[in-house]
Amino acid sequence: MTAESFYDWMCRHARAMGWELDEEAQKRFRVWAAIAATNGLDDAQTAQLARGLGVTADEVTAAYQPEMREAAMSELLEQPDLAALDADLDRLADEEPPR
Repeated sequence: MTAESFYDWMCRHARAMGWELDEEAQKRFRVWAAIAATNGLDDAQTAQLARGLGVTADEVTAAYQPEMREAAMSELLEQPDLAALDADLDRLADEEPPR
C-alpha cells in the first residue's frame, strides 16, 4: 500500500467538510502541496489549512512531512558526492568492508 499524497489527503478532508472541489480549488491544493513538499508550511499556513479542513495543525504537519522528507532526500541524493557518501554509510551500518 502506498502512502496517500498530501494533495490527496487535503482533497479527502475538504470533501469530508462538504467542499466542492472545482478546478480552482484543485489548483490551490496543488500549490499548497508543492509549498509543503519543498519548504514545509509555517505556523500560519498550517493553522489556516487545519481550520479549513477541520483537522488539527499536528494532523496537517503529519500529512505533509513524509512527502517533504522524501523530496529533500531525493534532492540530496542527486548530488554524486552525497550519493556515494550515503552508500558508504549504508555499508558501514551493515558492517560490510569498504570497496
